[in-house]
Amino acid sequence: MENTLENSTSLVNTTPATVAVEGSAYTATAGNGDVIASGSNAASVIQAAVDFVPDGGVVEIQQGTYPIASTITAKKSITLRGIGMPVFKSATKDYLIECKGTLLASSAPAEDVPANSTMVRVNDASGLAAGDLILIFDTTQWNPDDDGWYQRMKTGELHRVQSVTENEIAFDDPLLHTYSLSKNANVQFIKPVSVTIEGITILGGSKSGDYSGISLRYTIDSTLRDCHIDSCGLRATHIMDCYETTIAHCTIENAEKKGYGYGVDVHSSSAYTRIIDSTIDRCRHCITHVAHPGSSIGVPRETFIERNYLRGSIAHTIDAHPCAESWYIYNNEITHLYGNKYLVNNGAKYCEVKGNTLHDGFGCRKRQDIRDITFIIENNTFIDVKQCADTTDRGTMRYFEFSNNTCTDCQNFMVKSTIADDVRIAGNTYSGSHGGEVILVKNADQGSIEENSIEGSLDGRISVQGCMDVLVKGNTGTGDQAGNATASNQPALQN
Repeated sequence: MENTLENSTSLVNTTPATVAVEGSAYTATAGNGDVIASGSNAASVIQAAVDFVPDGGVVEIQQGTYPIASTITAKKSITLRGIGMPVFKSATKDYLIECKGTLLASSAPAEDVPANSTMVRVNDASGLAAGDLILIFDTTQWNPDDDGWYQRMKTGELHRVQSVTENEIAFDDPLLHTYSLSKNANVQFIKPVSVTIEGITILGGSKSGDYSGISLRYTIDSTLRDCHIDSCGLRATHIMDCYETTIAHCTIENAEKKGYGYGVDVHSSSAYTRIIDSTIDRCRHCITHVAHPGSSIGVPRETFIERNYLRGSIAHTIDAHPCAESWYIYNNEITHLYGNKYLVNNGAKYCEVKGNTLHDGFGCRKRQDIRDITFIIENNTFIDVKQCADTTDRGTMRYFEFSNNTCTDCQNFMVKSTIADDVRIAGNTYSGSHGGEVILVKNADQGSIEENSIEGSLDGRISVQGCMDVLVKGNTGTGDQAGNATASNQPALQN
């Protein structure tokens, strides 16, 4: 059956439009019942409905299976709503759904823009309006210490425009960095779209193949909820240069392509991404921060991961590549199918891990060369992990805190810190069978190790080496040396 597009002049552009399937025939109708398109190509019919509704309109997809042979593309604000949980079944290796705003133009700033600014004056702000986005950047290396893939990442950040007065642009929150004309500072203008996708099943072709689910780029105030995404081996969801995105009450599973395999891929300059109340299972990385030096400007910031069930498979469960500003990991259950990778592998400059239950894996780690990290691990429960927290990799750490955690049946050490300037390890409870140091701190300028309870360890030692002013007191436990401390170049030591 050929696809047909009825004469649009006879239609009333009423929302919502509806797409339904009967046998192998697909029909899109307007709100007044007129036919928008019909035929045997499900993707073409759905695309016609998407194109038909106005900006901010709704397309409802009725229950049934829809083979998708080409990407459904939305370049306007839209809601795609499933009725009865329709299935989009992949017949292409491209994204099944792609929603994208518009990159309008760019302009150099009139002068250097210092950190903490909430205004930039550009040479020409034509076309930009309140509610749009700006991406400000220059050629400064974001992570100059990295000696690998991410060394070429440039500094940049995404902001929502509050107002435009002549060529002065006011935006929502202060800049993290300074942007200099001597470093070719520039400002991109983005006309974003707002997207809601709800109640749809996305079924890819293979958990290990080049299949992708949903892509958002240049979006604002967008939501993906009550969806099920399965067997999109490359990446299930891709969020690139987006502002205020929420993924809620979704099930995402079986993304395991070697080197990729992302459940949620928070990419480039995306800011204020929230992943909440969802199940993400059997993905190489359930959630990752990624940026590509050849095609990305800026790095992700302000990602919130809350109240999810997250189970990784062939690599680390949650993984921020060393190109991320900040993320917050709260009240999740985090585990690993095979128990042989890290549950949180942190490459962000600022990271909080609080209130989670972590089990069957390697606990938390700082990843690769990053300068001046703050890493806070607080009020978590670790069960049957190989170790709880390891910050012995390269780079520098401004502040490291491991406090009020319960570590049960730990197979190795509780904490190792060798690069932090300021350390606080306090109020933790440890039980395990490790035969060496349970707490190791090296090279800290200041901090404290206090009120920790170490039970069941054969040794139970606290080792402080090469530190300046780290107070050790009030630690207790069982074992030959439980709670005792050894020190080298450590002036303030008591227990």
